[in-house]
Amino acid sequence: MIPTKSQLLDDGIALMERFCQANGLTAPTVAVHPRAQWRFPVCAYYRPTQIEICLDMCAAVGTSGQSWSCPGYTVDRTPYGVIQHELGHHVDVLNSVRKNRYRGDFSINLRKETGEDPVSSYCPDDGEWFAEIFRVFVTNPDLLRIIRPATYEQLRARWTPAVIETWEQVMARAPERTRDACAKKVAESLRRAGRTSAKVPTSAAAQAATPQATLF
Repeated sequence: MIPTKSQLLDDGIALMERFCQANGLTAPTVAVHPRAQWRFPVCAYYRPTQIEICLDMCAAVGTSGQSWSCPGYTVDRTPYGVIQHELGHHVDVLNSVRKNRYRGDFSINLRKETGEDPVSSYCPDDGEWFAEIFRVFVTNPDLLRIIRPATYEQLRARWTPAVIETWEQVMARAPERTRDACAKKVAESLRRAGRTSAKVPTSAAAQAATPQATLF
């Protein structure tokens, strides 16, 4: 069953709070606005230390056409992914010396250091590059490990993911076409890296000690 936007918002907030708790971060508060009172062309924005979001402006899980948004995928404008994107801005600001309301030099320096491409088509600046990558780090870290390994290693050195499932497990309930598209991205990244397998051993003890994600 495809989750509603309200369910995706609840799951997104729960994941954000688990991630923040696991990493000693204070989670931003979330304010939800009705469409009639929303005057912006975007579905959400971050201002320290609160996320403002309009559910009607967010995407539903894409099942056809050009709509590809899906929790855990590289494209996710559902409330689930939007919350983690805005969390990325929160983390960027918290870790920057020079900053404005939603981005800072942390994202600028990280992109310069890793030199890796954006994970999605939404990348007007370094702050959005980071927020989109951080979204995948929170929702599907195993996928980010494969497709953007240098940035993943930098993030993993600072923060512990709350999701421990493999990318296949995270995407298991996604639409079939989205699972296939994700598999192609993984295969291409492995080919470029000269690898045939994406698997990394994880101890049973580590799995038992790490919170599970709630998807769909």
